[in-house]
Amino acid sequence: MLRLFLGLYIVLAIGFAGAITAVDHIFTAILEDPLEAYNRDAVRGPAYSLVEQLRPFDSVERERQLQGLQPHYGLQLRLVNADALGLSAREQALLASNQLVVRQEFTEFIASIDQGPQLLSIKLPEEPSLTRFYTITAYVFLAALVGIALYFWVRPHWRDLEQLRLAAERFGDNDLSARLHLSRRSNIRELAEHFNRMASRIEGLIANQRELTNAVSHELRTPIARLSFELDQLKQSDPKHNRELIADMYADLGELEEMVSELLTYASLEHGATVINRETIQAHSWLDSVVGSVALEAEAAGVQILIRACEVECISIEPRFMARAVINLLRNAIRYAERRVEVSLVRVGQGYEVQVNDDGPGVPVEGRKKIFEPFSRLDASRDRRTGGFGLGLALVRRVSQSHGGQVEVTDSQWGGASFRMSWAQVE
Repeated sequence: MLRLFLGLYIVLAIGFAGAITAVDHIFTAILEDPLEAYNRDAVRGPAYSLVEQLRPFDSVERERQLQGLQPHYGLQLRLVNADALGLSAREQALLASNQLVVRQEFTEFIASIDQGPQLLSIKLPEEPSLTRFYTITAYVFLAALVGIALYFWVRPHWRDLEQLRLAAERFGDNDLSARLHLSRRSNIRELAEHFNRMASRIEGLIANQRELTNAVSHELRTPIARLSFELDQLKQSDPKHNRELIADMYADLGELEEMVSELLTYASLEHGATVINRETIQAHSWLDSVVGSVALEAEAAGVQILIRACEVECISIEPRFMARAVINLLRNAIRYAERRVEVSLVRVGQGYEVQVNDDGPGVPVEGRKKIFEPFSRLDASRDRRTGGFGLGLALVRRVSQSHGGQVEVTDSQWGGASFRMSWAQVE
């Protein structure tokens, strides 16, 4: 609040000072002639009296007479030479017509005595220092009053903005029920209403998505359990004649189980039900175990999988979820690769990055964001014929985000896809 208050106060003070200065100059320019005439008329009488008393004498006697008159006038009187004043043509014309020349913001008046070079200078007394003190005090008092008024104006605005910030912070921390309730007199009430409508809509959309994800997962478990039971019964009855069919059914069952597992993991990460507890582990051993998990799949597909580089000694991750994400990247690469897949673990800036490159058909530019959405597939080279159910890469993105990172896909050096999953380091 202090920063907001001081910022507004400084802007307001500068604005007032600029406005006062501008108004003063504008009105001075507009009213210069009337003010000059007014002040000339105000001093004309004393000036005429002094000139009449000094005119009969010569220069020396005039100085003596002026010294004698000075104590009786509340003015500064002195004799000056016209050449020393640098008179303008207008001022010379005024003196020629026996009019006073007004100078120094109407505080000095110059009168002609006998149309000669010697002139009479009449100056008003200087403003007393006490008056300046009172002027400064008045401005300080005015500034204090403005500051008090501004404080009471800023305080309710700041209070409402702080409530909005806290509500947005709670909403960002997965408290989707966070709402903002402000007084009807609040100046940001309309903004609060827009925030509440936005929050309600987002909460509804996320709730629907969660319900759908959970429904798919739980609804699939029942037929899977039933299919598993039927397979066991079929296997016990006549396994010799139905072995091939049973193998296909078990493969389908395994695929369904994998999909349900992916769905549950994805849903858990999406709504924050799973707490990410990081551990510091040996990077090379962990990467070896992850690659080893898919070695048989790569061999069966005729794809060579290699660890190209591991430039990190230790990493801080949630081992289970991060291994699942990297395995999904490797399986995706094996599925589309022609002959080889390479994986690297490197340090990038203040974080880490896993790079998985393949020599397959690659990912079209227009589909590089879509493939990270759940249940999304591309219609070109990477389609349903190669298997999968559109959750692996979505899970990769969620795991990366839960570690404070991101995942992206570009072209590999062989023309295939290069997936780069990064995450932030935690001290």
